[in-house]
This record gives sequence, C-alpha cells and structure tokens, in this order.
Amino acid sequence: MKVIEKFLKGKFDKEELCEDGICITDDFIAVIDGVSSQSKFRYNNKKLGKIICDILLEAIPKLNITLDCYQAISFLNSYILKFYKEHNIFDVIQEDAADQPSASVIIYSKHYNQIWLIGDCFALYGNNILENKLEADELYTKIRAMTIEYLIETGYTEEDLLKEDIAHKFVQNLSKRQPYIRNKTYNSKYDYAVIDGFNEPNKNLIKCIDVPSNIKEIVFTSDGYRKPFNSLKKSEEYLQHIKEVDPLCYKDFPYERGFYVGQVSYDDRAYIRFEI
Repeated sequence: MKVIEKFLKGKFDKEELCEDGICITDDFIAVIDGVSSQSKFRYNNKKLGKIICDILLEAIPKLNITLDCYQAISFLNSYILKFYKEHNIFDVIQEDAADQPSASVIIYSKHYNQIWLIGDCFALYGNNILENKLEADELYTKIRAMTIEYLIETGYTEEDLLKEDIAHKFVQNLSKRQPYIRNKTYNSKYDYAVIDGFNEPNKNLIKCIDVPSNIKEIVFTSDGYRKPFNSLKKSEEYLQHIKEVDPLCYKDFPYERGFYVGQVSYDDRAYIRFEI
C-alpha cells in the first residue's frame, strides 16, 4: 500500500480538539471519526470523541492481519474496555451510555482486500461511493432546516444564526436519546452501529466490502466531507463551494450543522487517498 495524499483538520483549527484520526500501518489503513458528545465527562481534558479516537489510533496497529471484520471489531472493543479499566475510568462511564465514547470507523484490510465500514464514514473506489447514512442524522437535518426557515421568516437573519445556531439546539435536545439506541437492535430505521467498547454492533449494520480486483486506488474520508472525490483538492473545493453558497447548510446543502462563526468548517475532517 502507498499513501498518495492525506489531510486532517479540526473544525476549530486546533489539533488538540480534532476528534478525527488517520491510522496507517503495513496492513491496515483507517479513518476514525470520534462522535461528538454533549457529555461533560473528560479524561485528560479530552472530550469523548477525542478519547476514543486516540485509543483506536493506538489499537488498530495491534490488529492481527488474519482477523476478519467482525473479529477485528471484537478486538477493538476489548482493547477500549481494557484501556478504561487500566486508566480507572471504567466504573465512572459504564453506568450511562451518554458518557461512553464512540466512533465511526472505516478500515481497509490488505490481507482480505476488503473495506470495513462501521458508522458513517465514506469510501470511494472506481466510480463507487460507499456510505452508510444514519437515519437519525437525516431526521436532525430536516428538523434543523425547518426550524431555520421558521426563524428567518420571523425576523432572524442567516448572519444571526451563524453566530448562534438556535435551530441546532433543538437537534441537540433530540439527539440526547441517541447514545441509548447505539448498537441496539430495535429493528427500526434508526438502528445504527459504531465502535464503543461496550456493545458488539449488529452485523447487519456493518458493511464489509470485497474490493474488485481492478481497483488500485481508494479514498477514505470522515463525514467532515459531504462527498468524497478522487483528489484532496476536489474534496476541499466542494466543501468551500458549500460554505460559499449555503454556509448555514439548510437550503442547497441541508445538514445537521453549519459553518458557524469561529469555526473553519462544520465538522472535523479526515481524507486519505492510497494505492493498494
């Protein structure tokens, strides 16, 4: 495997706050997207998304190359719980799912020539985009967009809402329920899978894709990019286009968050393009 280009940037332009990560070994390439949380729990001044991102950056290089997708997930979950116990935070966070870090992860296994997608990162290979949109995120986006439209029609300006996205607060109240359905099976469209250490995700919610033999190049991104392209330049240009035409992200490019004042983007972002 050969890395062609990679890029990592936090939404606040501060490396220590970025909850995305890129892991590169001889056998695996991964993008990690630590899930942002409303929890007040901190470890070494890190929020939940940063905690689990750093743990997975440490754990993935320790994966045995013969582990298949589901065995690898089990290993990573075990590694996470071991870390919590060794650092005396397991008892603090085990009681409440809202205090338990979680992450979306996409991994390429050289041994199996497979892409493993757990959560909502992106892959691009050939003309195929691999994604795993969460129905809950679609719900938050619709609620936020409708609320913004209402606020603007009743006196707010887009500039006002870029300084303080009042609509996002409605979404945050709703999303407080999400940690409690994480990796659970309700057989509903809102079921979703991530890696959190505490629960084995439903295999039906994980994508394990055999890469076609004619594919020689793959792109991975976190959902800090709205769409993966076959170059970092194109991916950045598309993101900039969204910022210019719809910075609040509720019209042409609706999303659950916008480009708020004081941020360089709507979310942390990770991009890697590599040869296999």
